[in-house]
Amino acid sequence: MVPCVMCSSPRSIGVLCTAHGVAIASPGITSEQIFSRVQGGIASLIDAWGCAHAVASGSKVGRDPKVEIAVLHASVSSDHATFSHADNAWKLVDSSSRNGTEVDGTRITDTALAKGATIRLGDVKLYFWPEVLPKMDAPRGSGRTAPTRRDELVFSAKVTTPRGHLLDLRQRVDGGVLRLGEASIELAAMEFGLLQLLVERRRTVSDAELAYVAWHEIADALSFRSVQADSENVRELVHRVRRKLSTVAADDLIESKRGVGYRLAGEPG
Repeated sequence: MVPCVMCSSPRSIGVLCTAHGVAIASPGITSEQIFSRVQGGIASLIDAWGCAHAVASGSKVGRDPKVEIAVLHASVSSDHATFSHADNAWKLVDSSSRNGTEVDGTRITDTALAKGATIRLGDVKLYFWPEVLPKMDAPRGSGRTAPTRRDELVFSAKVTTPRGHLLDLRQRVDGGVLRLGEASIELAAMEFGLLQLLVERRRTVSDAELAYVAWHEIADALSFRSVQADSENVRELVHRVRRKLSTVAADDLIESKRGVGYRLAGEPG
């Protein structure tokens, strides 16, 4: 019997037991949305699937697919936090993230990391382990993407529009593509980011009336060129995406409500 790295129970989910995997399970995220580009790591982050992701001193973690450790979830900031190692000790520094960083249930700006600490980035939880753990393949299954190269395909979703059209959304590092039957449209990174944000909110909120995303949430989540992005910037982005969606008769996919925000009008699969 090989024990869980966190306790003496047998491993059942990667390097974790069932209890420790369930304890950090996060809604609206799949195993393929967490990955590390770190080479020569000296520590690990463990996700809810029991998969270890390499960490080195100076590694940044965030929603940007190009950072060292990517966590592709709408609640995570593009540059969320940074790991550092000095004098045989690790610490985590929050990068003024939108939804904050917690370590063992306490919101932090700069704190030491103990072995087995629970880190929360926005809505996503991970365990910190100050040793390199064996890398293993993430689980595959219904609702998860299965990329051949993680740096090219990191998020996918199928959505049924109010008119009954089935859309296939697939993200790449530089944007994404939306397919409807034989037709397809290319989406820039921010355009796809808007749809991903709306899909993830709709997946995690059971009441559709609570699935609206306010303009300031969209502005915070996406990397607008203007530091002071306002409601007009967001409205123009939505109009731009709707114009593209209209070319495949899917302009009904985004619904807006004055003074409330925007939501996915279709049903995500």
